Amino acid sequence: MNALIERLIATHRRLNGEIRRERAQPTPDEWRLKQLKKLRLATKDQLVRHVPDAAEFRRAARRLLLALRRRRLIGGKA
Repeated sequence: MNALIERLIATHRRLNGEIRRERAQPTPDEWRLKQLKKLRLATKDQLVRHVPDAAEFRRAARRLLLALRRRRLIGGKA
């Protein structure tokens, strides 16, 4: 898989996590949420430009997720 695509998928996942954590706050920062969502959408737009086929995008994301899980299992917790 292309390193750029891997990096974009990882960025998208990281932004999803940050959005979830911000929403879980007692008083979420709406400005921060808005900025995170804009970044996530921009990342997704870049991904779609490089992987226009949605099915291929999902397969690429799954491969990356499996690789990340294997690294954590083999290399310990990150």
